[in-house]
Amino acid sequence: MSDPYSSAFRWWLLGAIQAATVVALIAMLSVGFLVHDRDAILQLRGAWGEENTRDELARAKRRHLIWGWVDSIPLQIGDMDHFVVTRRGGLVVVDSKWRSAAVTDADDMARAARRVRTRAEGVVRSCIARDRAGKHRGKVNPLAVRPVVVLWGPAQYDLQPGYIVDGVEFVAGRRLFEWLKALDSGRTDREAATQLLQQLSAFRAQVRRETVAR
Repeated sequence: MSDPYSSAFRWWLLGAIQAATVVALIAMLSVGFLVHDRDAILQLRGAWGEENTRDELARAKRRHLIWGWVDSIPLQIGDMDHFVVTRRGGLVVVDSKWRSAAVTDADDMARAARRVRTRAEGVVRSCIARDRAGKHRGKVNPLAVRPVVVLWGPAQYDLQPGYIVDGVEFVAGRRLFEWLKALDSGRTDREAATQLLQQLSAFRAQVRRETVAR
């Protein structure tokens, strides 16, 4: 007479092997897709860079270097990856990049960062309510937006501190926290920072709703 427990275990084991095979097959197909699709690789690396930057910004907020930030604000020329309201460094627009080899497109990245800064200044002007602008004058300069390219991946280890291309600073991801800590270009008070962050979040939500409605 066969052991029912042994039979049940064999069926369970067979099911587990089949499930593991399916998972492995899906993983292999995903890897194969990424290997043969350059755009998919770039998107994945870009996502890694943005996630790493968010981790560093969260650390900076815990250490009271920044008031907060808003991710992925849509613009006509692309997105602002991270709009950061610092405590002592004004407003910073962070463009996260991932590079696995030596940087050969620094000029292109710098031009893109400057365009984002110009658009970001316009967004800030439109976000700050006119009846509150006078009240916060001197506490936060709505036009003082600083662009910075934060580089992740192996290429960041070849990036020297203070590397600037056409007025845009490049910062290695692993040094972002220290870079934010060193900022000292005027204090932003809590009330002004909170208002601006709320307005930027509302602006992002509005643009996304308009995009979906089209």
